[in-house]
Amino acid sequence: TYEENDEGCVIITGLTDKGREDVKLTIPEKLDGRTVKGIGSGAFRDDVRVTEVVISDGVEYIAENVFFNCYNLKTISIPSTVTSVGTNAFTDTQWEYDMLENSEEIIVNDILCKVKKTEGTYAIPEGVRVIASGVFYNKSSLTDIKIPATVETIGAYAFSGCTELNKVVLPTGLKRIEYGAFANTGVKDIIVPSGVEYIG
Repeated sequence: TYEENDEGCVIITGLTDKGREDVKLTIPEKLDGRTVKGIGSGAFRDDVRVTEVVISDGVEYIAENVFFNCYNLKTISIPSTVTSVGTNAFTDTQWEYDMLENSEEIIVNDILCKVKKTEGTYAIPEGVRVIASGVFYNKSSLTDIKIPATVETIGAYAFSGCTELNKVVLPTGLKRIEYGAFANTGVKDIIVPSGVEYIG
């Protein structure tokens, strides 16, 4: 199922009964002749049958909770055109468990989507361009998070609830700070670089 946005593009919103019977899902480049722009909030949430997802080239975003609790989902093919990933997009999927088995984080197309570490110091890897929304949400025992020079966007509620985090140094190349990024943290003062174009 889908809806059309103001630009005449398609946003995937969910599955039909037939779609819920499939173990492999393909998000097409076009639907009914219209470009597929993104996958909407919770579109495939709780689909426990699906094991594989292929997202076609041209899709630009995966919203929050899209694959939440799709616990048999093992394979996800994500094109380089995806530039935004929402909170808990891959939470409780086999894909996420496998990705975090030998890694401290999940990075998709330079987007930091998930971090395993819950306490102490964490350094975001060089090359990360976007800190996705809610990545560090309520990680109350993290005391220091180092942000590399490559980061341009900090997502909504990215550090919200990090109550032990009392200092953050923002990189000079930062352009966007989304809504609630530092809500309910221990940060008292923050220096916003002059290149920042938007604060939520």
